[in-house]
Amino acid sequence: MLLSLREICYMNAVDTNILIYVNDSRYPSKQAIAASLVAGLTDGVLIWQVACEYLAASRKLEPLG
Repeated sequence: MLLSLREICYMNAVDTNILIYVNDSRYPSKQAIAASLVAGLTDGVLIWQVACEYLAASRKLEPLG
């Protein structure tokens, strides 16, 4: 059975790097782009692996504030 385009499900997932750049003020241009991408999401999911990667990587940003 073939599905029509209306019946196909999809999801929006955010990559770890996007989440890191949202919180990394060392690169203002990347931060602005990442913030815009995240703000533009109307529906999305946070994949467990991405959450774990974000927690590990964000610890490196702690000394920066």
